[in-house]
Formats: sequence, C-alpha cells, structure tokens
Amino acid sequence: MKYYKIALPLIVCVLCVTAFLAGCSVNAPVLQVNGYNVSWNAVDRASGYEVNVDGVTFNTQDTQVNLITYLQKGSISSVKVKALTNSFFYSSSAYSNSVSINTSAYRLATPLNFVLEQDENEFVFTWDIVENADNYCLRIVDDNNQEQFFYTTKTSLDVTGKLKKYGNLSATVFAYNENIAEYAPSEYSATIEFVNPTLLDTPENTKLVAQNNNLVYSWNSVEDAVGYNVSVLNGKTYFTETNSITLNLNLMSGEAAFVNVQAVSGNTDIQLNSPYSDMSAYYTNASQASYTGKNYTFGEETFDFVADSYDELETIVHFGLYYRIDKINYFVNYKGFSAGSAFSRGDAVNAIESYMEIKYVQYNTQQVRNDYGMYTLEIIDYLHPIYPTDIAEQEILITQEQSVSPTSYTDTPRADDFDDFKINNRTRTMMVYNSDQLYYAVEHGCKPIFPDGNSPAETAYETTKNILRDIIDDSMTDYEKALAIYDWISFNVTYDFNLTNFVDSISVQQAYYYRAFYIEGVLFDNGIAVCDGIAKTYALMCGIEDIECYKVTGTVTGGGHAWNKIKLDMNGDGETEWYCVDATSTWGDIVDTQSEQSIYTEYLSHRMFLKTDAYLEAYTHNEDSPLTDTANTEWDYYENTLYDGEHSLYINDIIDLEIMQMYIADNNLESFEFKSNLSYNAVRQMFSGRPEFADYTLLAQNDIYILFR
Repeated sequence: MKYYKIALPLIVCVLCVTAFLAGCSVNAPVLQVNGYNVSWNAVDRASGYEVNVDGVTFNTQDTQVNLITYLQKGSISSVKVKALTNSFFYSSSAYSNSVSINTSAYRLATPLNFVLEQDENEFVFTWDIVENADNYCLRIVDDNNQEQFFYTTKTSLDVTGKLKKYGNLSATVFAYNENIAEYAPSEYSATIEFVNPTLLDTPENTKLVAQNNNLVYSWNSVEDAVGYNVSVLNGKTYFTETNSITLNLNLMSGEAAFVNVQAVSGNTDIQLNSPYSDMSAYYTNASQASYTGKNYTFGEETFDFVADSYDELETIVHFGLYYRIDKINYFVNYKGFSAGSAFSRGDAVNAIESYMEIKYVQYNTQQVRNDYGMYTLEIIDYLHPIYPTDIAEQEILITQEQSVSPTSYTDTPRADDFDDFKINNRTRTMMVYNSDQLYYAVEHGCKPIFPDGNSPAETAYETTKNILRDIIDDSMTDYEKALAIYDWISFNVTYDFNLTNFVDSISVQQAYYYRAFYIEGVLFDNGIAVCDGIAKTYALMCGIEDIECYKVTGTVTGGGHAWNKIKLDMNGDGETEWYCVDATSTWGDIVDTQSEQSIYTEYLSHRMFLKTDAYLEAYTHNEDSPLTDTANTEWDYYENTLYDGEHSLYINDIIDLEIMQMYIADNNLESFEFKSNLSYNAVRQMFSGRPEFADYTLLAQNDIYILFR
C-alpha cells in the first residue's frame, strides 16, 4: 500500500512532464466579430491573451477588445488572438482563426473647429457636430508617443484631472458611428498642442530639531524647485529658497510644534507645486503636568496630550494619523480608565486600527511614573492616494446609461463666482492638506483652512464647489440638495469593479494607495471610485451645504463597505432625523452585468436613498461602531415623490400604471423610474402591448423599475 501511495503521484507527474516536453499547449481562442468589437471564448489555463491587429500586437486580460481606434485608419484585414499561460505543463496556444473588420466606403466628415478651452489646469475640448456620427474619440499623445483615449457621445469633453500623460501633449478627435458597416470613422481632426503640468516631487527626509532655543526644520532638496513653503499647524506659512529654515515659535513647556513642507515651482505652466509632506513633530521636554491643559483642536474635540480615558487616547492617536505626524508623544493616566479596564497596548492598537488610512505603526512605553505612562507612537508609513485607476482597465467595461439621467438639478445654477456657501459661516476651522483631511474637517463641522501654495485638498475643494454651483441653488430645501448631490454622484461615478477584483491579489495596505478609495477618484479619475471614495465625497458635498452627514463604515456580504448617514427633517415635525444613504454603484444604482462579455451597465436609481438601518441590514449592511444615532424613521422616496403633482412614483395597481404610461407618452420622456408591487410580467405586458413604448427597455430589480430608450 505504501508503494502505490508514493508511486501513483510520481507516475502522474512523469506523464505531465512528458506531455509538457511533447509540446502540449492551451487551446487557441475562437473569435467573433460584433461591429468594432472582437471577442472570444475564455480559454482554460490562460493567464492572458496576445492580440495581433494587422501585425501590431498587444496583451490583454480580457476576452474582448474595442478596435475602433484601429478602424479609424480603415478596414482591418487580420485580427488574431493567442492564449498565453503561466502553466508549467502547458505552452501558449497557436494563433486563433483570423477575422477581418470591414467598414463602409462612406467615411464620416472630419470634426471641425476643434478647440481647447483651458483655464489654469482645467482642460475642456469642444468641436462641431458631425452629421450621422453618434460617438467621438479623443486621442491624447505625449512626447514618448504614449496614447490615452476618451470616448463620448457629446461634442465636448472635460478631461480635467483625468489625464495620465504629462508634459507636452497633443490632442486630436475623430467621429464614428456604432454601425461601421454603414459609416466609416472620420479622419482625425486638426491637432492641438498643449501642456499638462507635472507635480514637483514631495520633499523627503524632513527633520525638526532644537538648536539654540529655536527649531531648525530641514529636508532634501527637490529638483526644479525654486523654493519651499513651510507650514506650521498654527496656520502660518513661511517661504524659503533653501532646504532648511529656522523657526522661532516660542514654545512653552508642554507645547508641541507640527511642521510640513511643499516644493514650489517657478513655472506652474510646466510644473505644479508638490503636495505637502507628512508632518514632523517637536515636543518640549516636559512632565505630564506641563502637558495637561495645553489644548489642541481636532474636529469637534479640544484635547491635550494626556489621555484620561480611552476616548481621549483615541482622539490623540487619530490626531496624529489625520495630520500624518511622524511621531506622537503622549501620556496615559492609568487611573483615568475605568476599573477593570486598565490601559494596555491593546487599547493603542484598537485606537490605531479604527483609522484605516495607515500602514505601519510602532509604539513603546518610555516610562511609567505616578500612575502615568509616557508613550511614543511612530508613524512608519501612511496610505496616500497615489495611483489613478489604471488596473486592467479593459477587463471590465463599466458604463453609465446616459438616458437615465437626473431630474433633480436646479434650473437656475449659481453664478460661476458664487461663494456664499453655508460652510463659510462656521466658526470652527481646521488646517487641511489632503483630501481625507478635507472631508473629515467638513463632516465634523469645521471650515477648511488651506496653507499657502495650493494643496491638492484645495483643488478638490474648489472642484467640489464648482459642481455644487451647477446642480444646486439657495432656494432648494436641504432634502432637495441632498437628492441632487446623490443623483450627481450616482450618475457621474461608476464603481471600480476592476480594482476590487485586483484587490484580491494584493494586500489591503497596497489597495489603499489607489485613488478610487479617495475623493480624487470621484472628482478626477473619470469618476471611477469604490465605496470609500464615494461616501467621502457625499459627506463633503453635503457638509459644504451645511447638511449634517457622515461617512460610516461596516461590512456587506462579508466584505468591507462604506456608506453615509444624513440628518434631515422628512416627516415635517420640525425635528431632524437620521437616514441612511448608499450612493455606491453596487447598491444605489442598479447594475446590469453581462459577465460573459464583462460589460457592466449602471442605471441611476433611488432604492438606497434615505433608508433606515433596518432596511440596509436586510441587504447585509452591518455598521461598525456608530458615529450617529440609529436611523429608524421610515420614509420612502417613491411613495413621497409626485411625478405630475398628483400621482406618486409608487405604482399600486393597473390604473396607476396606465396613468403613469399616459404621462410618459404625453411628455415623450427618455426614462422613468418607479416602484411597484405588481409583478414584472404584469408590468412588462402593459408596456409591450403599446406601440408608443416599442423602443423602450424595461429593467427591474426587486420592486424597482427603470424604463428607458
């Protein structure tokens, strides 16, 4: 028995190696053509695919490719695909069958009057409409001939914050029609040359030390910098042309200083100022008694560096993490903690782990004296929003159905220079250097104050205010504002399914370097983000309009998730109540997935707008330690929204459905969202039997229906 248990695997291995040496390969894909898309079957053991288009090759992880940019030059005579593999026992396949893609002999006209409207670092391209074109493709090329493509159905495209190429760039655009058998893509338009400035490097190796009763702050020099802005957390900013500065801050016993630095560009048309560095800290050599009463402000808290309770300890730790301070010195009053729960290292760990945006922390006890322990917490590495969403972008094609568009925006947008936002009336302020600090400050009732030198947070803040100027006016109620913000995010942001799939292969810490987890993903990276970035942005937008709103975290179906709690008076009793809002595309939107083609289409819906905790819990939303009271007031968007001033979006019976159909037909609406207790078959029959709805599509998820064409 022992002989066979050992020998059988050996025999199998020998056979496998023999097969490998004999030249076994994975199967070749079988290609299909649909317009300008070429797709193929997923091949077992394939790790990717090599695509050959008329002799030009590139690799992809997907099982389909969009070849419209190749077809701009004319018909393609040969497309073939090879399956690649990482298997030890198999080799890559031979090339597949070859297919061709033929376009019509009739070529669309070339777009004319191609113009770039540029204001500082904003880039908006416009061009004339092309007859018979239903799509346009904008091509951006850098000095190294690296390309980036943008697609739109409109004759303008705002690429502010979406460009992944920097330096000297050129742009052209061509028109195309989905039906390439009838219309060939146009020639490229005239070329526009422009510059997308790069960021200077962030200063590194910062040091803050005492010399001759002053503080000397130093850092490594940054190439091309003409100087440096040095910001002290008290709100003052100093400029120096050298890579060090002497600061006379007159610190008293028990006080601390927190300082960071930014590299300054001499030509912002080519290079922008760098982000601010993480903060360096200096603490006066003092006792616990000296630190007591030396107050610091953080969000809604005023604290010193002596923790008499776990909550105070958490505030100190989060202050350090929030401002990215390299080292936090603090005291812990052991007697201050309740009996039976004396402070331990576990308390420090809990305080740290409840703040996600951190990678490594070291901490140690320096001394224990008179029931006080002095601790040092060192921040080794933070999570920064570094990488835009470019992880396997073609694995899943994510689109937003454009015909299902918001109807909640104002008809009278604010002026471009409007700045009378309610947040300006807040008396509490917080210094803000990055986007996480920005949303935290605003959601905790503080007006953000920015250092001199244009931090990335200030850019995000101004971009957010521009959006609010367009979709909201001051005559709107808080509810109407909250709805418009929800609609803007749901309609303009697509969920980054590619990144969440990629996250499975990396650590959580690595994942949090991607901008999709931050406001930057929502505002800049083609509106591609995950729940964390979406919830932060919703809290920020509501807070600027002085609507109390928080990001909350928890789990859903076993994985991490983030959504919002918002405070509104929806029952008209004069008192505000808490409601849940989940604007993420996986929950707020309805997502239609065609997994075989890896196409995800999102449709704006309101099924997760102003719901109770119990409602979300039914969808397996489990909130972590609550920041707010329970959301337990029932309110339904569909039952309380009148589409014609008389009838609600809740369709109770066939008569309600007939009235709604007449309204849609009479007003020639592009789309309509409603809720009904009628079965899908009953609703579908009512629409399929009427010729005026022949070109509409009906989509349903549970009791929510979306009609569009």
